Amino acid sequence: MASATSSSQTELSTQARIATIGKLNYLDFFGLATPPFRNTSGIADLFLNGQLSAAQSRLDSVLNGREGGIIVMNGAPGSGKTTLANHVADRRKDRDRVAKINRTLLAEDEFLQILLHAFDIPSENLTPKQSLERFDTFLRKRERQKKRVILVIDEAQNLKPGVLDMLPHLLRAEDDNRPALFIILIGQDAFEHTLVMHGSRQLKEMILYQTYLTKLNSGDTAGYIQHQLNAAGLTQENPLSERAMLRIHQLTGGSMRLINTLCDFVLFNASMGRIRRITPDLVQTTFNALQWEPSSDGQTDKDASKPATADNQPRLVLEFRDNTPFPLDKESVTIGRATDNDICIRDLRISRHHARLTTSRQGISVEDLESTNGVYVNRVRIKVRLLQDGDLIALDEHRMRFLNPQGTRG
Repeated sequence: MASATSSSQTELSTQARIATIGKLNYLDFFGLATPPFRNTSGIADLFLNGQLSAAQSRLDSVLNGREGGIIVMNGAPGSGKTTLANHVADRRKDRDRVAKINRTLLAEDEFLQILLHAFDIPSENLTPKQSLERFDTFLRKRERQKKRVILVIDEAQNLKPGVLDMLPHLLRAEDDNRPALFIILIGQDAFEHTLVMHGSRQLKEMILYQTYLTKLNSGDTAGYIQHQLNAAGLTQENPLSERAMLRIHQLTGGSMRLINTLCDFVLFNASMGRIRRITPDLVQTTFNALQWEPSSDGQTDKDASKPATADNQPRLVLEFRDNTPFPLDKESVTIGRATDNDICIRDLRISRHHARLTTSRQGISVEDLESTNGVYVNRVRIKVRLLQDGDLIALDEHRMRFLNPQGTRG
């Protein structure tokens, strides 16, 4: 008992002495071959949870198409959208031409110069019209070679309206013969607003796929930390306790970018104090030294901690969100793009307030709220429909299954 108390006091006193934050030097101490927590998109062994895996599969499917278009990847900072997009694009470099742009606060002529430079196309002393013609010549050459062209644009929320309007011209939207050019736009939350307010109808019609990535929940945070350590060559027990990883999630809100930074410093401080087993106290001490503000993004965990839906309770199974159950335990449930909906779908093809499910004495019905693209039940477009157990509801490509073990009440 005295030994355990002494050990605990030693660890706490070590934590209290932690004041210096410096370079990574913990690799040997923890038996790692490479730094496990690098904020970089060039990762061969990518962490994939349910939503990232689904997004990767869909990206691959779209990029295998013969007709090009626009792919939109929205998400909060640290949700993994840039890492995923670059990972998918980089895997295709052997057979496709890939270029990346991360400078986006540009006028139209500046953007064209950067675009040509990214694909190693001579761009000196060209007018905007000449730049477009030269890029089109490049695309036609690739078409003859039956090669796709992939352009990844990061920080797309900063693109100016004039540059957004230019993208359909790059894709020859007015022609029947559209080139196999795929433009992946990666943007933070503000980008959705930019597309709604400034994106032309022509631009929106060329969107082949759009997704919104959320931050990690607590279980995925622990899985991500373990995955990164394993990929870095860890052969011993994870030095971070489960409670330490939970504290990391609570402090970072599930942002992979913040998780990486905090874990780097936690492991560094542990190695400085010769601490083999990392506790929540050490995580908190390190976090305090960084002088960050605690994350206020607790909604994901709050939702994840809800008890499982009772077997006999009516619910929607959101197939587009890895079959997540959504209990229909209130009189009215709205679905749409706006954040005030009960089910928010971040997709421009979804209207702000698209559909509503209403519980009455007759049962549960779904209603189309004058949406642009309609509501479908079992592949039939409807205005109002009383739902039966097992009905498939579709809002564009977003599908959800209605389950009501009690049957329709009448």
